[in-house]
Amino acid sequence: MEVIKSSNFNNVNIGPMVLTIGVFDGLHLGHQAIINKAKEIGKEKQLPVGIYTFNPNPLKVLKPAIAPKAIFSTRQKIELLSSFNLDYYLEQKFTLEFASMEYTEFVRDYLLEKFNVVHLVVGEDFSLGYKGEGTLDNLKKLADSAGFEISCLENIKIGDKRISSTLIRELIEKGRVQEVPEYLGRYYRLDGKVVRGKGRGKILGFPTANMKLDEDYVLPAEGVYAAYVHYNGEKYRAVVNFGNNPTFPGSDYSIEAHIMGFPERELYCEHLSIELVQRIRGEMTFESSEELAEQIKKDILYTENLLC
Repeated sequence: MEVIKSSNFNNVNIGPMVLTIGVFDGLHLGHQAIINKAKEIGKEKQLPVGIYTFNPNPLKVLKPAIAPKAIFSTRQKIELLSSFNLDYYLEQKFTLEFASMEYTEFVRDYLLEKFNVVHLVVGEDFSLGYKGEGTLDNLKKLADSAGFEISCLENIKIGDKRISSTLIRELIEKGRVQEVPEYLGRYYRLDGKVVRGKGRGKILGFPTANMKLDEDYVLPAEGVYAAYVHYNGEKYRAVVNFGNNPTFPGSDYSIEAHIMGFPERELYCEHLSIELVQRIRGEMTFESSEELAEQIKKDILYTENLLC
């Protein structure tokens, strides 16, 4: 998959092509259905397939006060999209100037002139251009005269719930991470760098990797989680705590992972990925360090059995 940023759009000649457009803020199963439809059409027409997306999330520019937390980082987004075997990843830098563009101008200057789009694939809620005036109805009228086609996929439901990034964020924030894969298609993953902590875990006999996250991720409800940790191509079981460690008053919020079966070595400044599988319990205040250590043993045993 060739990654092309908007700063280089004028230097490439990549059409004709099948294209899908969207924020794809999570790349959940609904997004994946749109991408797979684009691939299907690309195969039929024997044309390359691209995805056109935005960085940052448009809401961070247009309405920063209500902009959602991230479900993944840009690096994760590109990594995941690479697994779909697309031909092009087209990333538009989203600015207020870009947001003021009329949809007719966008279709002419981008879809037709820059990318020579033959077929556009989008979801049913799709719109583009200034104030979202490029609705599906308006785009279809424009497509008829401009000579390209549009396919629209309906929203996907599981039971009575529509798959959406909003639903997935709500599940994460409530700690219901075990339900996330049903809509996201994978475990919720947080990437970050290991930083120095207070060293309390090592004193208790359960050393932890303290994480500084790479992105402003949506965070799960405070508590202890069974998880997988990926490091250097290896996968480990782990118990991860999100919270303020109320047993030790005055502690700051932290993310600490006790990685099972991990070779004893320094991890400071190394990058890890944490996949959250299930919330084990909420945060608890213990009367002593010994009582906390006993609970950690129980958390580890539960996780070992869960992730066996």
